[in-house]
Parts: sequence; structure tokens; C-alpha cells
Amino acid sequence: MSDSLLERRPRLAYPFTILTSVNVVRLVAGEDFRYTLTAPDLQSWMPALLKRCVGKDTLSVLIADLSPAQRESAVLLMQQLYGERVLVEGSATDAHAAQKYQVLLEGEGALLSDLRTSALFPAAPTPTNGTVSRSLSIYCQDRLDYEAALNHSRRCRGARMPMLWASCGAMTRAYVSPLFLPDAGPCFGCLLRSFQRLSPAPEIYDALREHARQQQPIEPVDFPAEGLSILRGLVAWKVKQAELEQPSAGLYRLHVLERERFEVATQRVFADVFCPECNTKANVG
Repeated sequence: MSDSLLERRPRLAYPFTILTSVNVVRLVAGEDFRYTLTAPDLQSWMPALLKRCVGKDTLSVLIADLSPAQRESAVLLMQQLYGERVLVEGSATDAHAAQKYQVLLEGEGALLSDLRTSALFPAAPTPTNGTVSRSLSIYCQDRLDYEAALNHSRRCRGARMPMLWASCGAMTRAYVSPLFLPDAGPCFGCLLRSFQRLSPAPEIYDALREHARQQQPIEPVDFPAEGLSILRGLVAWKVKQAELEQPSAGLYRLHVLERERFEVATQRVFADVFCPECNTKANVG
């Protein structure tokens, strides 16, 4: 049984109609997408399992109540469904769980100082109504030190801690990342790889990381105080959205603030199956 498969969060790729007969389960989406599964007594447990494949829970959770023999069959069948693209990986939005966080402010620069002196995030919020607070790291940067951000992302993932990245290091624009979950959706490495693919000078990214690894300085940039105020508001808004059962889609999107026009746009960030930071989710073994 593959541990990496058990850690995935399966979601049906289409709104399948599930048909059953003795030892048979059929999935039908329109006229052109059909898939048939067969196994002894399959109709008694597989339809309920498939209906729970909405991207929220890991496969290990989904099959926990099955018998040992059924769990073994389920893993094999789910592996086949992933291979046929009947199942896809759940997104961060699918995996979202409302949570009141204890915010950890980390990094460097004026935005970090601004957040620390604001009253937005109490040092240790008191859980209410039986909720338990988890930690969320907000990592601020005022320079293009991607190596430091990647290292911080690794630490957060290792500690299973969600992370927001807020940076004005690009100078002509500033970013507030999606809420990066440690076990679902894209990671900071996925975002960085997308930046590098779209850059007219992608080699600069590797050069900056090597420069940082050699412990050479990377200069901070200036950013207007009014722009920092917008970033502070976006960060606070995303932390509040994370507390909601049904947050805005913007919680899991990249916000980009253009310095020249002070316009804010959002962009989707996709999990990169080749990302060396989190690609274990993409491997069915």
C-alpha cells in the first residue's frame, strides 16, 4: 500500500452518475466519459466511498471504516481511477477547514514592522466555542531572497503549518500569496516556479538563490507606505477568511499590487507536478 497514495485527497474529475449492479460499479459523466469497476461485492461499499471523494479528506481517512480486504481493494481501484484521470487531486479550496489561527509574524522589512505594531493579530488568541487555535506563519520580505522564502516554506511544511507570503521585493509590484496549506494545493515552490517560467530572465532566479546560499547580501527595496497599508489589509483579510466555513475564492489566490497604478489583481496558482518541494503528492506509487 503506497503511503503517498494514502496521503492524497481524491476528487472526482466530473459529476459522475454512479450505477450499480452485482459486483459492478459504473461511473457515467455525459455520453463520452464512462468507467466500469468490477470486484466481488463492490456495489456494497464503493459508491459511498466515491461520493465522499470531494477533495477534502485524504484517502487514508476515506477508507478507515472499511474492512482490511475492502481497504486493499479500494487502494488498487483508486490507483486505477487516478491513472484514468477519473480522480484528480483535490485543491486547497477543497481541503479548506475553517480555523482560527494564532498568527506568527516572521521575515524582515517594513511590512513586518507595520504588522507587528498594528493591533491586527493578538499574540495568543483565546480559543472560543471549543475551537482550538493552530499557528499560521506570515512571512514578510522586502527583497528578492527566494532562498530564504523557500527555506521558510520547508520549515512550515515540516511543521504542518499553513503559511502566507507577503513581499514587496519585486519593487514594481508586491504580492500576498494564497494561503499555502501544508498538505493540499500548491506550495511556495510551485509559485516560484510559475514566476520563473513567466520571467523574461528566468536565470536570475537561480542566480539569486545561489547568491543567498553563499551568504551574500540581497538589497531591500523601498515601497510606498500607502502600498504597505494595502498589503497589510490583504494579509488581515486573508487571515479572517481562513476562519470562515465558506471563504472567498481569493483566500487561495495570489494578490498582485501594481506600484505604478495601485491596482490589485488576483491570479490562480496551480500545484506544479514537477515541483521538487511538494511533488510527492503527484506520485501514485
